[in-house]
Amino acid sequence: MPTHAHQTLPDDVREISYPIADDYVKDWTAERALVELIANALDEDPHASVTWEQGILTIEDQGPGIPRTGLLLGVSRKSDQQIGQFGEGKKLAALVLARDPKIGLVQFDTVGYSFRPILKDSTYLAEVPSADDTAPPRVLHYQYWTTNRSRGTRISIECPQPLAEDTIGRVRYLAAPGYRPPQDRAEIILDEEPGRIYVGGILVSQDKRLAASYDLPLTAKGEQNRDRTIVDGAALETHIRKALAASADPEVITRFVDRALNGPRLSAAETYFGEVTDFPVRRAFREYADRNWGADDVYHNGAGTAVEDELHLQGRGVTCLTSKLNQDMHRMLMSLLGVKPVHEAVTHHARQYPRTQWIKLDDVSIDRRRTLDLACAVFRSAFGLDALGEVRVYREDEGSTRYCTSGIYQPANDVTGLKESTLDDLNTTLRVVFHEGGHRRAAREGHLTSSDRSEGFEFAMHDMGGHLLHLLITPAPHRLPLLDPVAWHGTSLPDGGYLADPADLKTRRNDQPTVTQVRKKKRRAEAPEPRSLLAELAEHRMALLLKERGIRSAAAAVQSVALNAATWRVIANPNPTGYRRAGGFTCIPDYRKATALAQLLGIHPPVLYLGHIAVEGPLYNVRPGTKPQANRPWNKPLSTHIPQVLADLRALGGRYSAGADPVEALSHGRTAYDPDGMWLQPVIDLLHAEKDRLIP
Repeated sequence: MPTHAHQTLPDDVREISYPIADDYVKDWTAERALVELIANALDEDPHASVTWEQGILTIEDQGPGIPRTGLLLGVSRKSDQQIGQFGEGKKLAALVLARDPKIGLVQFDTVGYSFRPILKDSTYLAEVPSADDTAPPRVLHYQYWTTNRSRGTRISIECPQPLAEDTIGRVRYLAAPGYRPPQDRAEIILDEEPGRIYVGGILVSQDKRLAASYDLPLTAKGEQNRDRTIVDGAALETHIRKALAASADPEVITRFVDRALNGPRLSAAETYFGEVTDFPVRRAFREYADRNWGADDVYHNGAGTAVEDELHLQGRGVTCLTSKLNQDMHRMLMSLLGVKPVHEAVTHHARQYPRTQWIKLDDVSIDRRRTLDLACAVFRSAFGLDALGEVRVYREDEGSTRYCTSGIYQPANDVTGLKESTLDDLNTTLRVVFHEGGHRRAAREGHLTSSDRSEGFEFAMHDMGGHLLHLLITPAPHRLPLLDPVAWHGTSLPDGGYLADPADLKTRRNDQPTVTQVRKKKRRAEAPEPRSLLAELAEHRMALLLKERGIRSAAAAVQSVALNAATWRVIANPNPTGYRRAGGFTCIPDYRKATALAQLLGIHPPVLYLGHIAVEGPLYNVRPGTKPQANRPWNKPLSTHIPQVLADLRALGGRYSAGADPVEALSHGRTAYDPDGMWLQPVIDLLHAEKDRLIP
């Protein structure tokens, strides 16, 4: 061991003895004692230095020094929020270093005096009568003397280099240049040995079960025990989960999702998936799924019971995920990843086989085709060539069809279907055609519902009945507009019937918009101009996206960025200004979500956000019944996001940058309101600029 710089004691040395036996705090190591001294120095001075040179580890700070009362147990200058306020830390560290054979001389030089900790035989118990004949215990002594030091404290410890280096590695202030302690939440550390727990950069404990290391904010000092070695278990879990749930770092998500799926099992403190609420974090989970599985079909066995279904799907090339988590946490993780349960996969693949067994008209008997042809021709002669849409026939098969009626109408694809057995009777066929034609009429006129017991369906049937009565008193004859020449070959046509070109009906039918298109057109006509323009632009971009990537639907596309189908609907089917409903949502005030959708579609985020939200700005979070006014500053959360929106606009330059100042005036309520909507012209100009850029 090298010779200490202050090996020789001065003449005025005195001693203080403490009744602390040398085997106190047996679990303390020299490394822990050194870390305790470094932590104390950093408490006094965040810029304290720690160096090792020629066998001596030096810890030096420029703090106020150790007051003489600091030599007493139970006395400290530290606040109630700091560890060590009982004055024990330095004394216990000194005791541990004094008894460790790897440690040489230890000396504290502080303001006005210096001292060395040593162990000496105790005389405290010499006068106490006892049958115990063992040797007297050794206790801690301080040898101290006066000095001229005026600032700070220097601690010199003779120790081996490996011990010094290991100790320095336990203090992030020293091991990581430029280190700053975390403030609001714990820092997640991936590039160190997992399981280390720091508080403000000081290693306090280790837990090998953890998948990462963590540096807790200094506020966690109040949650440690008195010797800094343990953090309260519940508090530690809270810190870890809070940090993980707020992290959108791809490396963090990859570390924990990989471990959840493949093992080893995550600790309870790190099963945080149910606490993720921030959209950027949810989006980062979807990006993980996209990186790992892309457009592949991926499902999960949430309950762990659908084993046969899972094996069946795997045989079809479908990926089925399992994890080391409990069922509830597993489902939460799968929801974050956008992975659906196995039973939905079974349903999805079952849909590949049509449940309604449609029949080709060529396979329908001549008699049944004649009945169908005549019934449809009669209906069309009364209500128009486009009154039924496409007419198809399906087979009566209770085991394979969900329809138990004689006819159906499907608004999504504008198909009127009749059960094959219905066509055996003309009167029954006429009744079914009339009934399903009423469903179609109700659906296409924009009523809320066309179900049998709805007011909309009842009105449609009454309307058609009145129309037929009117035809009875009209002198002009009504001939049948179209009959199938194949079905009627060799048979006389009904009186007044004539043949028409089937291509004529097909062409006119294809020109008719679907029910969805009719309703969308109506809603779009009622929406403000910015929202209508945005819907047109967004639909154009979505169509290109679906074609380029081979995605089956807009809902599936937006789910890839952690948005749901409702988010897409409020853009593609815009609502009028200030529209509210009891459930769900009708606007997207969060710029981060709008940015995710915009990036998916290739639209500039501030343009999409403003096109959707600007008409809502003066009304958002304003009490119901208040008249719309453009000259009202926008409330939170819109006002919170606007600075970033404006910064993004200005960064785009050109026509976009030119629109930033007028948009800022809008958000601050400096634009005069007018009933014609001209106050929205800055946003309309931005949308036209985007259309010019994206639509040839």
